[in-house]
Amino acid sequence: MQKVCSASLIFNQTTFMRSLLPAILLCMFCQVSFSQANTTISPDSALSLLNSNYPQEKVFLQTDKAQYVAGETIWMKAWCTLEGQPSFLSRILYVDLVNSNGKVIQKKMYKLDSLSSTPAEIDIPKEAGTGNYSVNAYTLWMRNFPQYLFKKDIYIYNSDYGTKPRVYKAPSVKVQFLPEGGNLVAGLTNRIAFKALDENGFPVDVKGDIVDNTGKKIMAFATGHDGMGSLELEVEAGKTYTATMPVAGGNTLQFKLPAPQEDGITVRVENGNANRLVVLLNRAEKNKAKYGKLIVVAQMNHQLVVRAALNLDEGQLALPIAKKGLPAGIMQVTVFNEQYEPLAERLAFIENYQLQRPDVKIETLNKTARANSQISFSVDAKPAALSCLVTSAYTDTITGIAENIASSLLVTSDLQGYVHNPGYYFKDKQPATLHDLDLLMMTQGWRRFEWKKILHNEFAKLDYLVESAISFGGIVTKSDRKEVVKEGKVSFIIKGADSTSMLAEASITDKGEFLLKDINYMREAKVAYMGTNSKQQGFIVDVKIRPNYIDSLTKSAGIPFLNLDTTDVNNRKSLLAQYLYGQIHAIDTLSKEFNYLGNVTVKSKRVSKEDSLNREYAGGPFLMGRGIDPADYKFARNIWSIIQQAVPGVTVEGNPFDPDVSFSRFAGLGGGDATVDDELSSMGVMQTNGIAFFLNEVNVTKDVVNTILPEDVALIKVLKNEGAALGASQGAIAIYTKKGYTPKSAPYEKSYTIEKKAGYSVAREFYAPDYSKNEEVLTEKDRRTTLYWNGHIAPAKDGKYRFRFSNNDLGDKFRLVIQGLDKQGNLIYSEQIIR
Repeated sequence: MQKVCSASLIFNQTTFMRSLLPAILLCMFCQVSFSQANTTISPDSALSLLNSNYPQEKVFLQTDKAQYVAGETIWMKAWCTLEGQPSFLSRILYVDLVNSNGKVIQKKMYKLDSLSSTPAEIDIPKEAGTGNYSVNAYTLWMRNFPQYLFKKDIYIYNSDYGTKPRVYKAPSVKVQFLPEGGNLVAGLTNRIAFKALDENGFPVDVKGDIVDNTGKKIMAFATGHDGMGSLELEVEAGKTYTATMPVAGGNTLQFKLPAPQEDGITVRVENGNANRLVVLLNRAEKNKAKYGKLIVVAQMNHQLVVRAALNLDEGQLALPIAKKGLPAGIMQVTVFNEQYEPLAERLAFIENYQLQRPDVKIETLNKTARANSQISFSVDAKPAALSCLVTSAYTDTITGIAENIASSLLVTSDLQGYVHNPGYYFKDKQPATLHDLDLLMMTQGWRRFEWKKILHNEFAKLDYLVESAISFGGIVTKSDRKEVVKEGKVSFIIKGADSTSMLAEASITDKGEFLLKDINYMREAKVAYMGTNSKQQGFIVDVKIRPNYIDSLTKSAGIPFLNLDTTDVNNRKSLLAQYLYGQIHAIDTLSKEFNYLGNVTVKSKRVSKEDSLNREYAGGPFLMGRGIDPADYKFARNIWSIIQQAVPGVTVEGNPFDPDVSFSRFAGLGGGDATVDDELSSMGVMQTNGIAFFLNEVNVTKDVVNTILPEDVALIKVLKNEGAALGASQGAIAIYTKKGYTPKSAPYEKSYTIEKKAGYSVAREFYAPDYSKNEEVLTEKDRRTTLYWNGHIAPAKDGKYRFRFSNNDLGDKFRLVIQGLDKQGNLIYSEQIIR
């Protein structure tokens, strides 16, 4: 008689989250290392080490579509989670666009918000060739586990589409047969899952027969959902089995099933009950004593759920596992012998999820060309990080099958290989859907870790730390020597393109290293830095800053896997082909905010040359004040001569190449004479006679300005009263060098080195034409497919979300997708066709 073994629920997510942070902080500052001895540790201990030191961040990235034309913008929204909640670890997210050769052609770095999400976009270069690309999203910590990175394949079309050589793949079918638990065991009834794929890796329906090695037909088989199916096969000792499939032309395809083992165990998981799943074990008669006592371990998210010892000699063949209290996601069930050798394994999905469906109201619907519609919706979750997307549904009205936030974070992030239409498995919790999801668990590979490795203390090396903000690190050596400087500091002046100004210092360690942490600025910063030896202030040292990840990223292993060129552009009868064909031939038309509009007439006014230079070079408070174009003073001997001629009220006296410079009263600027010696202002700005000098918006001494030649200067700004915003008591003079200019200095002159460092990208607001206004007129056909996008939509005062959009010229149906995550990790998702 079969006996049932009971086991208590071990999983405790709250305790885990509380104990995780100290271990993570330890990982950030020292490399986790474990003994490499041949001793075997228990699965419990291995999971505990994995759990404490290797937290699993997951990222889901939504894009507005999967097929683009060069020059378009990929609109995106990213969410980063840890244990099913917004991650509290990483605060920086990377997004890159990679071609089929692994070359990174665009890259962005975003600051994650309080709900660990961010809107994002990537502008596809107009010169990007036709082909397959992938968009990758990840944190730096996730780079320690490259197989975990989020990757989405897209296809980009360009004008070379018609001439691009096509890679022809002969039609083919591949069928894999996968015994439940991993092995086919003779003398037992085995459940076998199977999966059929075509030459492109997409599922295909097949049917055929299973025959043994004598040619005897045992049974028929046929695929069900997405090329998957299962069968029950009573395996006889000494027999082998083959699947045969008739194909066109009277031929037959053959696929061998795995060779049966003479001894061993089978594991079967019955997961049709909403309250529990049951693990069933069986063993072959041969060498059955080897499998008398077994250990079943179930884990989720590196956390032990159940550990139970089963004595098969006493008839303990079944282990029920209650689902109550478990998180939603994939459970890994593994059977070990008493020596902790893994014998069989099975994945099962725990469906303890609740998708919050927004309450959508169509306030105004107008399906005519270029007409406006308005929609509102509400969600119970607050606060929530939501995105809202409206696309034209004239090419496709199927909903709920594409990757979404639920399918990604709960399923595909833990599986190997391509999963076709993963959103299908979250359309409902009907028995048929859950059955198909269970087939997926039996036919996809687990990718998080290998038991054999972690049971022998073989853990991944941690090469990347958790990032909470931008940092600068490097090494300081004595000039012209390899010897490191062991005492001293590195001084920084950081000027961000967002007008952020910072003065900071980093101490040098006894290894000559330094680290400046917790820096935040947008877009880009000019970083001036200088090293000083604490014992010899005049000693010249060399400072080398290591490039940050974003600066050094050029190649990626996240290359596209799928060929998404599923539309023949030359077939103009297709609606999608009409759109793509029209877009390809309009690549060089005017764009506004990088979003394709067709031919646009925009009203504008002419700007002066000084204003043009000001917009090109200056930013933030430097946009104020008077601009001077040095090209108007071709015969000036130096910078000071230009300023003296151009601006009344500036006094330049003494040595013409190192003069005394001061502001006096002059029209439009006001102020008074100043005779203050060199000092730091109350805001820490270096100034001479009360005047602060800036080179490319980095605060420098007047001596630095003395070395600059007029022909290297693009723009001079004089700011009198406006200089107060920069911390200059009597005003400021800003010099902008021409692009490509490299400052020159004496080899042993102690001065700041200036570098540009990438900062956080700023997500732009989605732009679409508003035909109710006359500011612009679209003269060509409006073929936009993305009609509305908001990656950071916010509710109104009444708690409801409202937005409006205008139709294109092509369709009368719209696809609305709303998805997101709240503070507690509750998933929000809705997709519908509005007709």
